[in-house]
Amino acid sequence: MLNKSMPDARMENSFAHGPSAAYRDRSFALNESRRRMRKVPAAGLLNAKTLAEENLRGFRLKSLQKENDLPLRVNCPQRIELPMYFNTPRRKEDIISKSRLKSKVQSMKDSALDMSYEDSYNRIAARKRLKDYAILSFACKRAGKSRDEGRAYYSTGVLFDNLGKFKTAITHYKKFLQVCKAIGDVHGEALAYNCIGVNYQKLAESNDKYYEDAIDYHLKHKEIADVAGKFLAHVNLGIIYNIMNDEEKSSINHHFALRYAIQMSSLAGQSVAVGNLGNLGSISKVSSYANNEKLQMFIERYLELSSELRYRKGEGNALLKLGQLKTQKGDYDNSTKHFFRAMKIAEQTGDKEAKTEAKCLFGMASANRNWNDHQKEILDKVNNSDLAVLKQAQQEEDEVDEEEVAVDGTENEV
Repeated sequence: MLNKSMPDARMENSFAHGPSAAYRDRSFALNESRRRMRKVPAAGLLNAKTLAEENLRGFRLKSLQKENDLPLRVNCPQRIELPMYFNTPRRKEDIISKSRLKSKVQSMKDSALDMSYEDSYNRIAARKRLKDYAILSFACKRAGKSRDEGRAYYSTGVLFDNLGKFKTAITHYKKFLQVCKAIGDVHGEALAYNCIGVNYQKLAESNDKYYEDAIDYHLKHKEIADVAGKFLAHVNLGIIYNIMNDEEKSSINHHFALRYAIQMSSLAGQSVAVGNLGNLGSISKVSSYANNEKLQMFIERYLELSSELRYRKGEGNALLKLGQLKTQKGDYDNSTKHFFRAMKIAEQTGDKEAKTEAKCLFGMASANRNWNDHQKEILDKVNNSDLAVLKQAQQEEDEVDEEEVAVDGTENEV
C-alpha cells in the first residue's frame, strides 16, 4: 500500500514549470485577480521553457521603466527576474543607484536618522518573510516537494539581496542550484548561475578577488542559457572585463551581446549593448578614446535607440558623452550644443545630478569657446598690425631703392 504522504511520482519536478498543483490551488484566486488587473497571461499560456528568463522579452520595458530605469542602464549588471505569477519577492536593491544611495544615507546621518520609517518597515517585513521561507523550505524538503523547496531557497536569496547581504544570498542561491540540478531543471540552473554571478560582481566592488568567481558563474550561465540568457551573460562578462581593463575581451562580449539583442529584435537590448560598447557609464575613459571615431558612432547609435525607446535619461547621458568627445577634439561649438540639450533633458526628468554636471560642462565649454574666439581676435589684430608694419617697411625700402637709382643716374650724367 502506497504511503499517501509520499509525493506523486508523476509530478513534474521542474522549477521552470511553475508552482505545484496544491500551491496553485491555494493562490488561484489571487493570481486571477492580479492577472486581470495587470493583464498578465495565465501560467498555462506561457512557454514553460523560457519562464526563468521571461523578463528578457523586450526587457519588460513597459512595466519596469515606470518603476526604474535599471533594464536600460549601461555598465550595470543585469539580472533575470521571474514572472509575477511565481509569487517570488520583488528585487529592490538596484532601484536606487549607488551614488544616490550614498547621498540618501548621508542625509539620514545628517538628520540623525539611521533609517527611514519605510526602510525600517520593509526590513522587519523581510525578516518575517525569511522565517516563513525557512520553515517552508524545511517542510518541502521533508515532503519531497523539490520544486517548492527550490522556490523557497530562491526567494530567500532575493530577500537577502534586498537587505544587501549578498554573501548570505549566495549560500541560498547555491542550495537552489543544487535542487535544480537534482530535478534536471536547466532553466532554473541558468537562473541560479545568473544570481550568483551578479552577487559576486557586487561583492567585487569592494574586493577584486570576487571577479574571478563572477566570471566563472557567468560563463556557466552562458553555456546553458537560451538566446536571452546568453545576451545577459555577455553583458555581465563585458562589464567585468572592462573593469579589469581587459578591453579586448570586454569588446568581444559586448559585440556578442549586441548580436543576440538584434537576434531578439530587442531595441532595449541593443541600447544596453551599444551603450556598453561606447563606455557610456565611464566618464574617465572618454579622454583615452577622444579620437576614436568608432566610439562616437556607438554613442550616436545609443542616442538614436534611446530616442526611439523614449528613454530620456539615456538621451541625456549620450549627449553628455558626445559633448565630452567634442570638447576633447576642440569642437566647442558642437560640445556646447550637446551640453545644453543634456541640461534641458535633465531638467525635464528631474535629475539634479545630471543637470549640475551638464551645467558645469556647458560653462567650461562656453568659456573655452569664448577664449578661443578672443584668442582668434587677438591673433587677427596682431597679424593685421604686423602686415601693416611690413607693408610700411616695404614701402620705405622701395623708396630708398628709388632714391639710390636716381642718384646713380645723376652721377652717370655728370
